[in-house]
Amino acid sequence: MSSRPDDRRRRGAAVKYVVLALLAGLVALVWFVLRPPVPAPQPPVVTPVETIRATVGSLDRRLVFDAHVSSSSVVTILPKVSGTLTHLRADIGTQLASGEAVAQIDPEPYQIAVNQAKAVLDGAKTVFDRQRQLYATGATSEANYDQARTQFENAQSQYELAKLHLSYTTIVSPVGGTVIRRHVSDGALVSPSVPIVTISDNRSLVLKVAVPEQWAGSFQAERASMPMSATIPAMGSKGYSLRVRSIVPAVDVKTKTFMVECNIEGDTSGIMPGMFAQATFTVERRSDVAYLPFGVLVAGNTLWYVDRSGKAQYLTFTPSYFNDTSFEVPLEYANRTFI
Repeated sequence: MSSRPDDRRRRGAAVKYVVLALLAGLVALVWFVLRPPVPAPQPPVVTPVETIRATVGSLDRRLVFDAHVSSSSVVTILPKVSGTLTHLRADIGTQLASGEAVAQIDPEPYQIAVNQAKAVLDGAKTVFDRQRQLYATGATSEANYDQARTQFENAQSQYELAKLHLSYTTIVSPVGGTVIRRHVSDGALVSPSVPIVTISDNRSLVLKVAVPEQWAGSFQAERASMPMSATIPAMGSKGYSLRVRSIVPAVDVKTKTFMVECNIEGDTSGIMPGMFAQATFTVERRSDVAYLPFGVLVAGNTLWYVDRSGKAQYLTFTPSYFNDTSFEVPLEYANRTFI
């Protein structure tokens, strides 16, 4: 009798194991069906690199400096006599020719002085002519003759001076150029210490460039032959030739630079003083050399290249001759491919 309950317990345990096994199998089946697909193996990613070979040719060492356009001749006109300014003919921007009238000072006081000097001169001349006739006949002394002659000559000088002062009432421009500033207006009382207008000769424009002192020798030795040019952004991409006008023979102790003034050659129409410019000077030129762009130089002293087996190799190299874009390398490097 006792074996029956044991059989029932054994059969119940077996049923449980079967059910658990079926559930486990069902779970495994569901996971297998719903699991994400396994991605297929991908080929390794190869990063493309650019290669370059050294160029063989001429390599210029250039210096580029910022500058501003200025006129080689800026003149401030002052009157030579005092008086009331009755008419100022020049406005800002007015183009003036050399010798052209700029302003007028009231001439009346000076015309009166001329008339008075002329009257004195006429009287002195009459006296002198009489004394000369008398002296020729021996009717007067040499002292009287000399005195009359001296008075006549003095009167003549005063008359010429009065006429000169009258001519100064018309103020003329000593140079051709453009009026860039008016200092007074009509009706002002002016004198030789009062400026009237300032004129800039825009036909002769220059660049004043501050150059580091280490280049003083090169500029002094090659000022006549050194290639140089300028660009003025406000005038577009047009380039302008330069010619050294002067080199200041002294170095600024604060900036450690010396000043080079260059004429802007050719057609300068449209250029105005004050415009920003960049001046380029070629201080050295080497021909038939190999050179690379600075883009291939890593960390300032490392070059990567491809060897004959196609593997990347590197070498240490510090440029000694270069410009703002490229640097010289040994000529045998021209046969290598650089990364």
